[in-house]
Amino acid sequence: MPKQTLEVRGRRAREERRRAEKALKRRLEGAEAAAAVEEAADILEGDASQVGEGALPDTGWRGLVAGVQRGGVLTVVVGGRTYGASLARELARDGYSLTVGDRVQAVLDTPGRVTIVDVEPRRTKLARVREDRSRRSAFAREEAVLAANVDVAVIVAAVADPPFHPKLVDRFLVICQYGGIRPILCLNKCDLVASPPDLSIYAGLGLPIVYASAATGTGLDDLRGLLAGTVAVFTGHSGVGKSSLVNALLGEEQQAVGTVGAGYRRGRHTTTSSSLLPLDDDSYLVDTPGVRSLGIWEINPRTLAAYFPDFDPIVPGCRFSTCSHVHEPACAVKEAVEDGEIARQRYESYLRLMEG
Repeated sequence: MPKQTLEVRGRRAREERRRAEKALKRRLEGAEAAAAVEEAADILEGDASQVGEGALPDTGWRGLVAGVQRGGVLTVVVGGRTYGASLARELARDGYSLTVGDRVQAVLDTPGRVTIVDVEPRRTKLARVREDRSRRSAFAREEAVLAANVDVAVIVAAVADPPFHPKLVDRFLVICQYGGIRPILCLNKCDLVASPPDLSIYAGLGLPIVYASAATGTGLDDLRGLLAGTVAVFTGHSGVGKSSLVNALLGEEQQAVGTVGAGYRRGRHTTTSSSLLPLDDDSYLVDTPGVRSLGIWEINPRTLAAYFPDFDPIVPGCRFSTCSHVHEPACAVKEAVEDGEIARQRYESYLRLMEG
């Protein structure tokens, strides 16, 4: 490239930097100004991925939603720093609902705060149905996205206290496939029993399985290895120890933990909001509130069988191409269940989901 062209580009870059610094100085006051200008220079020179093409720090930052608290309180990570955030009026008016992992465009509002002006399309999502039984309207059922743009979902189940619920695991597997997320099954509290439940059904599906104990540290190295270089969301039934596992992986008490309630041995909701926590320089963890029931959002019953990969080699043998595998005669899937080729537990989970 000619030397003259390089010099012209260099001058333009220096001019853009000076304009960014001046703009920030006008917006900020006091001691915060110098720190913000220094950060702006670092972003422009060393971390171009944080700034959109042609954008300057006072006109547009690319950020990651790191926390969504009750009442709509947001936090956003931009360039390695965490800011309080609020939605621009246009987005709020349009009813945007953000979740941890959402990628956004934000502008500096006041020192320590940003305004979110745009939301990027979600690459993946972990979603379930939220039901409002107090309202009899079309809005009584709505999608609740627990996390967005994650690579891995760690489905946490417990061997006991609360007891292992394979049908809930089956529902989480469907939700992961629906949202484009790679699942891992983590069986926690293995220190409470002499032998864990038989998970050969899930091993046969090719699902990575980790036998762990947050209390003793068993399995944590295996889990950490599977999560390296990913954004991973922890999800599962209330009380299975998601937050305890997150704390054990981080090596510090980041998330509140609770105990399982007496009576029905159901877990208590200790985590009430989702949050993004750094595991290392390249990996993040998202802890989510536990669930006691898990509705699935917008999966057509006609295509539900596609979310059960153990059905795939059997379905072509059905007499009818539109077979629902529920009531039709000569259904190869039902015959495979009777012959033991498909686990009855998996088929029962399928029937429960078909019922809604």
